[in-house]
Amino acid sequence: MDIPKKIDEIIAQRREKLPSVKQMQECLLAAEKVVQNLDTVCQEASSDDAGQYENLFKQHPETREKIQLINTKKFHDHYKKVQEELQQLENRFSRKQVHISFVGNAGQGKSLLMQKISGLSNDVIPSSDGEDCTGAKSIITNKAENTISAEISFYTEKEYIDIVNKYLKEIVGDNSYEVHSVEGILKLKGKKLESKILDSASKSSLYSQLEKYIEHSEEVSPFLGQTKVVPAEEIESYVAQYHANDHNIKYYKYLGVKVANILCHFPFEQCGKIVLVDTIGLGATALGLREKMLETVSNDSDVILMMTRPETNRPRVEQADIDIVQSITDKVGAEYTRQMLFWILNRVSSGKGENINGISGVLKQLNKRTYPIAGILDIDCKDGEEVEQKLLIPVLEKLSNNLMHIDDILMQKVQEQIDVLHSIYAEIAEKVNNAFCASIDEDLRREFSIKIQHTFQYMTNTVRDLYLCEPYGQMRDKDCEELKAIMEEKLYNILRCVPDRETVLALLNDGSINQHNAYEKMTNQMRIRIIDDFLEINVTLQKIVMKMKNDVIHCLADKGQGRLDYLISRESKDADIWIQELIEYLEHNGRYLLLIEPLQKLLDFNLRMESFLIYRVRAHLDVIDISLRTQTPEIRGGLAEKEKLADDILFWLEDGLETVYKEIRAEMEPLYSYPNSALWAVVKDFYDRIVYSGGQEDQEDVKTIWRYFYEDIIPYVWREDYKAYQLKKGMALEWNTLIENIHKYNNKETFSFH
Repeated sequence: MDIPKKIDEIIAQRREKLPSVKQMQECLLAAEKVVQNLDTVCQEASSDDAGQYENLFKQHPETREKIQLINTKKFHDHYKKVQEELQQLENRFSRKQVHISFVGNAGQGKSLLMQKISGLSNDVIPSSDGEDCTGAKSIITNKAENTISAEISFYTEKEYIDIVNKYLKEIVGDNSYEVHSVEGILKLKGKKLESKILDSASKSSLYSQLEKYIEHSEEVSPFLGQTKVVPAEEIESYVAQYHANDHNIKYYKYLGVKVANILCHFPFEQCGKIVLVDTIGLGATALGLREKMLETVSNDSDVILMMTRPETNRPRVEQADIDIVQSITDKVGAEYTRQMLFWILNRVSSGKGENINGISGVLKQLNKRTYPIAGILDIDCKDGEEVEQKLLIPVLEKLSNNLMHIDDILMQKVQEQIDVLHSIYAEIAEKVNNAFCASIDEDLRREFSIKIQHTFQYMTNTVRDLYLCEPYGQMRDKDCEELKAIMEEKLYNILRCVPDRETVLALLNDGSINQHNAYEKMTNQMRIRIIDDFLEINVTLQKIVMKMKNDVIHCLADKGQGRLDYLISRESKDADIWIQELIEYLEHNGRYLLLIEPLQKLLDFNLRMESFLIYRVRAHLDVIDISLRTQTPEIRGGLAEKEKLADDILFWLEDGLETVYKEIRAEMEPLYSYPNSALWAVVKDFYDRIVYSGGQEDQEDVKTIWRYFYEDIIPYVWREDYKAYQLKKGMALEWNTLIENIHKYNNKETFSFH
């Protein structure tokens, strides 16, 4: 596999997803602004001075009461969460490289492994035999040039102060020592914070870290908020806690470093456009390392390498490592970690930390349990060739094969959260609709009664014309030309199933097959091929059905007919989606059941080969099925005469398929009118149900339900007329605009990736 080329393709394909993500961000932002406008109305409804809505609330006090009960906090909270996840997707798909993250407890060999992959030395990437030496988060980017440099990004002053305040709160227990400037940090020297430790080991270690900020903030503060490029020889002083060769030389600038991007040329040609992302080892005394690690794997990772260096004297799977895997799984999902998290066992063959004899025992322990990981790799991290062949290339191959699938999974996970947001929005829209309906009084209903009556009449008459005249009345007893044409094609394909002579000879030359085996094997494949080919007719049948549904929807939705396009927009939707959205709208009101039933039956209708034709096709394949024949074909010749044998097999195959062709053709010809008669029946049934349902005993008839429905949606289907009426009565124009906008975004299209 050409891994660099594959990575380039992945990066290009990812960028194609960006427009969908950005469009979703913009759509949700628009919906959020509408809800914010609703918040303003809710606040005015709860105040003594209702401002521009005073007249509305005076005339319709029930509207005011219903508006006061609307709570949008749940929407705003979930909106924020969804936008954060969309931002993660945008960041992910915007990357110009793929990211490999290194996680694990301190001293497990992460830095050593990164050195071997990147070709950098110990004085650029700090690595120190199991000690806590990394100070700041580093990423290492593979570039074409052989020079080494680093882009050092520092925390802003506010971010830096927030870090110090977290230490103070953890040590003191409250915000009483909170600081607001770097000068405030320096003044902590005289606060005698040691007295707050009270023999607590955890607080003592936190205080040791805090002391570094107190003692060295003056050194760090000039860099805050900056980004600077430094040469190779200076990198260590920004990312390490001490000099690689002299631990007495301490560094403290790392305290202010948010991330160091080290740029160099990796020695392995299969690397391609990759970035190595380091994390500070867990178990170090700095505060919030686990949260930062989880943020990194969530936001900055495509592949995750979890490093473990088993101990020499007790080689076992540590609970701390299991906890890391579980934490990552909880954060990014088990399906992601099963594809993209590798558990790396750092095998030390000799010298300090030698553990080679214990590795097999750890492997056995790991293999006894099923962890949601992509694999376990046993690697000598000091051996560059082994790192390349046994770790880097397998990981990159896995990444190349699976990353697009993982991206789709992540998009689907975000879509699930967006679906939740839509359901919350729909609840709000329903409550707004109830409040809005409370403002539709008898005067308004009388004003629009003639429009409603005429609209219902136009709508039902056009549905009636579909089954009485064109197209379904005229087509009712005629053959379906679309089905007839595609069936002819599939029938002729039966005759094309005969293999060529070379294929038969190749099978006979297998050496382990006789003539009847060869015939049976080919007929077995033929039957599957024929059935699969006929099942493709479903595509044609689906088009026929969708055309019928669209014809009906035009009657319901068009401006000169049912006008429901103003309620549920048909833009870029297929018929089934439109019908489903209308049903969902109707379901929020219990008195619309008589309208839901015909729509649901229309939605559920389909024509499929499996339901009315495919069993007829299969019944005529017995002639090419040895398992169902009492007598096998009389195939002449033996394996010594393969040319003659092949001709005889071809004869029987052609003979069998000719029989299949004739029998299926005879079976199908009387059935070509079935789709048209079925479509006619569906349209007729739909008409009957939308015009004649109900009206028995205490039940209202369906025409009355249609009137109720149109009365409730007056502002949507007669928008301009409704505005004019409201203005005439002194109602606020903003109220009408709000109702329109709430309704505008209450559909699945707004809340779905495109």
